[in-house]
Amino acid sequence: MTPPLDFRSVGSMNHQPDHAHVHADDLMAVAITTGGVRVIHVSGVAVCPSELWRVEFVPAGPVLPGSARPGRITLGVRGTAPRRRGRTRSAKVSFEAIIEDSRTREVEVRLECQPPVVVPVLEANGSFGSSARATRSDVRDERDARTRWPERVRAMTDVASAAVRSALHELAQVVGAPRAAVAL
Repeated sequence: MTPPLDFRSVGSMNHQPDHAHVHADDLMAVAITTGGVRVIHVSGVAVCPSELWRVEFVPAGPVLPGSARPGRITLGVRGTAPRRRGRTRSAKVSFEAIIEDSRTREVEVRLECQPPVVVPVLEANGSFGSSARATRSDVRDERDARTRWPERVRAMTDVASAAVRSALHELAQVVGAPRAAVAL
């Protein structure tokens, strides 16, 4: 007969992750088109062992040659531990990427220690951030989109459109042309 297991010797029953853990519900992709340029803002939140972790999107190609799907880009998520060790306390770390692309309708995100997730690209309508609509209605529940996303979408579209306006302004200064003439 084996003695009963002493749980105190197993260690803490609270799981302290040793990697950046991303929940699929915390990933979002919003496309903003302004001045003829379409920019996709992909963002997410990861639960990390501490707030010192760095999480970022990295380019990732198709798993097999020729398996790429039209209208879909593939990104990976990489979590990097801090160089110095400190107090470990779970923290949420935000990360994002801004991609210029005119055809993408989905973003496939490959996660560490998890299966890949396909995130639909939401298109911001012409009123710059007051709302967004899913390009594929079968991917996300519309009720969920109405209740959870508009506030975040509004903030992201405002930031992304300001970044595009700033880039156009800088380009106009370099070229020496009026800003309206630099519309790409």
